[in-house]
Amino acid sequence: MKEKGINPLILDAGDLFFSTSSLNDKNKKSELFRAESIIEGYNRIGCDIINVGHYEVLNGLNFLEKISKKSKAPFISANLRKYTNDDLIFPPYQIIKKDGLKIGVIGVTDNLPDTSNSMKADNYIEAGNKYINKILKQVDLIIMLVNCERGKQESLVTDFPKADFIVTSGSTNMTRANSPQEAKGPLVYSCGKQGKYLISVELEIKDKNEPFVDISAQEKNLKQINKRFERLQKKDPSKPLEEIYADQTNVLKLIDGYKKDLIESENLIGSAINTLKFKTFALNRKVEDNDKMLEFVNETISTCNILNPKINSKKSKNINKNKMEKSFKNNHSKHDGHNH
Repeated sequence: MKEKGINPLILDAGDLFFSTSSLNDKNKKSELFRAESIIEGYNRIGCDIINVGHYEVLNGLNFLEKISKKSKAPFISANLRKYTNDDLIFPPYQIIKKDGLKIGVIGVTDNLPDTSNSMKADNYIEAGNKYINKILKQVDLIIMLVNCERGKQESLVTDFPKADFIVTSGSTNMTRANSPQEAKGPLVYSCGKQGKYLISVELEIKDKNEPFVDISAQEKNLKQINKRFERLQKKDPSKPLEEIYADQTNVLKLIDGYKKDLIESENLIGSAINTLKFKTFALNRKVEDNDKMLEFVNETISTCNILNPKINSKKSKNINKNKMEKSFKNNHSKHDGHNH
């Protein structure tokens, strides 16, 4: 995108560090190295803001503050406080200017481990709304980065009604183009499991007071309807559908419904003032590798394997690429909440 002259806002909703929620003497060196490598990777790629989630706090406050200083992207959290003096650990929000817009980004988590003795958490809904109200008149858009379990994500639209967008972490739930969204509420997005998908939301704003219309969803709907018409038409390409299926009442009802849906989608696209295009990108082998980044990732995985005796004992010194990729996948099997 950057090579094409596009200047994206890149956000991480939290649960970025570690491949396991259980740090111990056997895996700790490997996991700490992994976390620092992730930050180094983000520094190379470019990231605007990182929300502090459950996995970020697993190794305590000292490590969290130390690693945040190595990050070019600021860490934010509107509800995590130091246990000793009640101060917020990080700024509650950031306001970023992009393409003439002022965008407020607020971060919260509801997943502070019960074992934490250096941090405490305010109610994430109250904290989030407190800062939404504080910056509401200063910005054009508000984005909430929310780290919480899936059950609580279902109410986020009503929890943060004044937000424009909500990006979540802490769940394996995956938002797709046809995922239902509340018509008048903020739009909610979740990237799924282990950072295997990247979500892209492209906005075109003509009137800041008007709602967004997700034209990508409407375009997909048009495509699906036209495919249905094509399948029905194959029976006799020379005749209208109503004539072909004149004696099949149920099919005629389907055709009538498809036509109404087609008109509705066309009208929504045609009348949209502010538009939104939503895409998901699977981070798989079809994505062309950047040679330098690939080398960095492979070196990181190799070092993690060496630092973790459990993994290293199962690997030969001449590990091939396929085995390395399998090891990387297995090491992430317990980490469900990456959302970027």
